[in-house]
Amino acid sequence: MVLEFINRLTRLSKTFRLKKRATIDVRHKSIHERENFRGEHTINYETCIGCNSCNTICPVHAIEMVHLPLKKQNVVPEVNLPTCIFCGLCEDVCPVKPEKSIKLSGGRFDMLTGGSHIEQGDFWVHANIPQGYIDERLAQEREAQLKKDALKAQKAAQTLETKEEEERV
Repeated sequence: MVLEFINRLTRLSKTFRLKKRATIDVRHKSIHERENFRGEHTINYETCIGCNSCNTICPVHAIEMVHLPLKKQNVVPEVNLPTCIFCGLCEDVCPVKPEKSIKLSGGRFDMLTGGSHIEQGDFWVHANIPQGYIDERLAQEREAQLKKDALKAQKAAQTLETKEEEERV
């Protein structure tokens, strides 16, 4: 009987000494410590071709395509992290090679919020395109359009000259 009492007492003392999973402070220790956790998305706006395949394949519709003021690369993806299930299909389907335009960075990534819908809206992975990059691309598009217009004008002048020569003869 005394032995049974001592066993119960030691079991009870162990419950006070050992931390349970529910009492771990996740603000300082990550929940995702596995090696195969895919982590937060990174978006490379310079290599993205705006094909929309990542948005199409996403099973939970966590990717939204944002429009840019450019002609060729006119959309880039943005990812809603609270909706994302980190399946990696967006990375797998990206046609850009050798390095994917959207990929999961791996490692540790935590999202702690108060749980309200408004706070969860802050967790988006944006492409973060600097205005200088957009201005440079717009300038390149304008130069290409000016060259195209100059070639058209030159061809029109040549055809006009040939018509005038044909009329003289």
